[in-house]
Amino acid sequence: MHTLAGAFALDAVNDVERAEFARHLEQCDSCAQEVAELRATAARLGSAMAEDPPPEFKDRVMAAMHATRQLPPRTRPGAHERSRRSARAPRWAVVVAAAAAVVGLAAGGVFGGIALTQQQELQSAQSRLDQARDRYEPVAALLAAPDAKTAHGEAPGGGGVTVILSKSLDRVMVMDAGLPAQPGGKVYEAWLITGTAPPKSAGVIAASDDGGLVVAQGIGNADHLAVSVEQAGGSPSGAPTDVLMSMPAPA
Repeated sequence: MHTLAGAFALDAVNDVERAEFARHLEQCDSCAQEVAELRATAARLGSAMAEDPPPEFKDRVMAAMHATRQLPPRTRPGAHERSRRSARAPRWAVVVAAAAAVVGLAAGGVFGGIALTQQQELQSAQSRLDQARDRYEPVAALLAAPDAKTAHGEAPGGGGVTVILSKSLDRVMVMDAGLPAQPGGKVYEAWLITGTAPPKSAGVIAASDDGGLVVAQGIGNADHLAVSVEQAGGSPSGAPTDVLMSMPAPA
């Protein structure tokens, strides 16, 4: 039942699973917290690429609605049986749907406010979409992983990070959760720590207006994560310079 947290957070479960997991949440505080954090993460990923539509966009949509004839719904024999079969989707289909849902949140914001009436705008929108897909597909797969675990760490000066980790994917995401902006072009860098071995950089956390996250592959047996303050581009020495916070890796 615990493995349904990611799919439930993205509404990628059937009615029976939804009811069963909702009852489970009433008795499992860890799953309730995990679902809340996954939903918040999905919402932030979508809003990171959202744009306000231009004023004339609504006028064009309304004009198209008035000029388009509405047809009654059509049904075919056997449609009810096909609907029953579709409700019994296999588990792999649920996972794929969950991943697609998160990518859709990010990609949908690209197209939502951009008029595609000119070729230049179409090319620009396609470029933005490609960038969003490249950025968020690894995150979508991470959120949908059956063994995805989440944890939140607080920084002494306010804010913190949300961490999502999957052992099966050997992947981790560290997302800015209100860390204060650093002056002088300094950045936050995430680190993976395994026992007494030297810390391994997970990458620089992007600026808050660009999603505020970093995804790293190859977590190994890391048992802790740390965040340091570094100069632009990350630590030049390959080791943390000014450690801001440290937290256990999600188990």
